[in-house]
Order: sequence, then structure tokens, then C-alpha cells
Amino acid sequence: MKDWKAEFWELKEYIKKREDLVVTEQSLAVPEGRREEFYGLVERSQKAMACQVLKDLEGQGRHLAGQCVRRRNQLIEGTNLKEFRLASTLESFMEDPVAAMAKPAFGIILDGLQKNMSSEEMEELAERRVVPFCKDLLRSAYEAWLYYGVVKALKPVRYYDVWSPDTVEIRTQETDCVKVGFQVTSPERRMPETVFVTEDSRVFAIKSEVAEELDFYGVRPARCCDFSSGGNTVDQLAHRALLIYGLKSPDKVPLLANREKLYVLPSDLMCEFLLPEEMERPRPATQFITRIRTVRSRRPVQVLTCDGKGEFPSELMGDPMVPPIERREIGKDEGKLEDIARLLTQD
Repeated sequence: MKDWKAEFWELKEYIKKREDLVVTEQSLAVPEGRREEFYGLVERSQKAMACQVLKDLEGQGRHLAGQCVRRRNQLIEGTNLKEFRLASTLESFMEDPVAAMAKPAFGIILDGLQKNMSSEEMEELAERRVVPFCKDLLRSAYEAWLYYGVVKALKPVRYYDVWSPDTVEIRTQETDCVKVGFQVTSPERRMPETVFVTEDSRVFAIKSEVAEELDFYGVRPARCCDFSSGGNTVDQLAHRALLIYGLKSPDKVPLLANREKLYVLPSDLMCEFLLPEEMERPRPATQFITRIRTVRSRRPVQVLTCDGKGEFPSELMGDPMVPPIERREIGKDEGKLEDIARLLTQD
């Protein structure tokens, strides 16, 4: 791939030679017949810029996107599913990793054209916008690979949609599409996003909940300013936790939480991926402990990490009120995800 400055120069030369293109600080007017070519040049510039500032992250991202595609295919193979849909940004990432990682650079390229910014100013903006965005994107992709690796290890064969006509009654029906994070929106009630039957006839429900949303589970909804998503977090690119519930039948799905009644059903297993700083810094570590005390897991909470970096503060781990935790250094080891799934066969 060319240096981004060379791509950007070609874009500016293209504009100079076409009088019907208007690019000023106040306006951007691209005739319909030139849009495909113009925005194609913009895309080349933004991708080249992103690759330059991302460095090794770009290669890591392309590899991880492939891993996520394989994981999604594993969840579908041998089942009644046609789709297992992640957040739209992650879907775009799996389809074209570089374009997804370069998304924030689009505005920088246009600003560079319209405001006649220097290359140094543009690169500084890219460092501030593209790199953090990409780190969040890769974090969410890795979480998906981890969490649904545990689900895959349970060997699902048939999936069911969970829906409600009135947010009170819960019904299930066979489905060919799972949407991660979806439920009928309700201020008070939380429901699974899907139920599945496994190869050995066990039944499980899962909730891929945005971690911050778990803070609301033990709090009554405020009448004026409640910032919860109402249980429906489909298409949110956010740090999530995986909650797994063992069921007796796919037809009998329990309510996971009722905020109005301060009711929370204990999960059979909770998994959450944490970064080193989220374990070491007092505030995020305390928030994590608060979450796991609210949700409760019948088995030790599985803290998943990429490697051995980071430790919880000793005073937190020495607190008898902190629920049992097991740390798992996963890296790229599928076998460790299978070990976690096996916990659900133990009493």
C-alpha cells in the first residue's frame, strides 16, 4: 500500500483538474457522475493513513477478523442457523478489516481537503482518533471470539428466538438468525438473546450484556433520567460480559432480571474479559466486583485475559464479600475455552 501522503496528493490532484468539484471550508459538492471515483480516492487515502498510524495493530486486526469469521461459521455449522449476527461494526470488520479500522480517518481526509491541513496535523488527529477506535474494535472482536468459543464448545445444534408480545410473557420459537444483544426493549425486564439445545440435549440461554448495563440490574428504573438501554444492546460496540443459564426446556425461559422488583436470577456461569488496567486500577476493579455481586454466578466468575499481565488489588481479593473468581489466560488457546464450557457439566 502506498504512503498515505502520496495517496492524498493524488486525491488533491484529481480535484484540481475537475472544475465541477467544489471543495472549500464551507462546502463539499461532488457531482453524481464523479462520486464513485472521488470517494474511491478518499477511501484509498484513509486506508493508507490508518495503516500507517496503526502499525502492527493493522496486521493483528486482519488476523482477528479472520478468526471471528471462522468462529461465526462454527456457530452456524450443523445447526438450524443461517446467521449469527454481531454488532454491525464488527460485521463490517469481518467483511473488510482495513476499511473498518480506517473508518475514523474518513473525516480526517475530508477535513484535510476542506481546511487545507498540514500532513503533521492530519497524522496527529489520526493518532488520537484512529488508534483508540481500533483498540476498542479489536477488544470487542476478541471478546466475541472468546465468548462464542465457550458457546461453540457447548455444541449447540438448535437455536431458539426469545421474544415477548408485552415484555411480561416470554416465548420461544425456532430461529435461523441470532442477533447478539437483542431483546424486546423493556425498562424493567431483562431476557436472554437466544436459547439453544446442545448435541447432548442440554438447554442453555445466553445474554451477551454490555458490562455497564449490569450496573442497572440491581437498581429500580428512574422515572425521569434512566440511561439504561432497556436490555436491547444490538449493534452497540461495547465491552460485554457473557451470562450463561442452564434451562430444563427451551419452552420455559425465565426472566433474568426485574429491576422494578430488584430481582436478579443467578447465572450458571459468568465470563468477562478484562484488560490489565481494568484489574489493577481501583475504580474499574471495584466496578467489576460490584457487577459480579449484582449478577451472581453459581460457579466461580471466569475472568478471561489475553496473557498474564495485570493483577487485582490484594485488598479486593482478600475481601470475603467478593464472589469466587477464576482467572483464565486464554491467548489463542481454544482448549482453554473448552475447559470453561466443561464447568457447566459440573454440579
